[in-house]
Amino acid sequence: MCTQALYRIEILTMNIILQTVTTALMCYDCNSEYDRRCGDPFDPYSIGVVNCSKQEPLEHLKDKYKPILCRKTTQKVYGKVRIVRGCGYIPDERTDDGECLKRSGTHDVQAIYCACTNDLCNHAASTLLNNNENYSKLIFAYTLAALTVIFSCNTINMSFIQNS
Repeated sequence: MCTQALYRIEILTMNIILQTVTTALMCYDCNSEYDRRCGDPFDPYSIGVVNCSKQEPLEHLKDKYKPILCRKTTQKVYGKVRIVRGCGYIPDERTDDGECLKRSGTHDVQAIYCACTNDLCNHAASTLLNNNENYSKLIFAYTLAALTVIFSCNTINMSFIQNS
């Protein structure tokens, strides 16, 4: 009986976590030009969150790309800094999962692009997360579920032995 329960919990846990990891991407979505709370330092509790996986695709990307990452872009144009956080559609090996890419046009236009693939990871360039965190969460949840079943089974077995 306990073996079946452990097996069912393993399957259920794996399904729930894999669906969470693969089907929804949550990112901060704001622009410091319109909301100064979006700038740095950033207070993540004061800004809205968007489910990128459920957003309508951008018109020019409609049939080609879906949102797969979170981005933080810091722009400096004529001395004025603007920070934009939101969903990203086009992967770039140089910026995905923690690396930031600096671009500059003339001396008056500069931009830093950062991207990541975990929920709410676009809060700061220096703390962008990588996919290893998802695996850690998966292993933790699986271990917790397995330990719960094992201890429950031991309690049931001890009660059965005492009542015999």
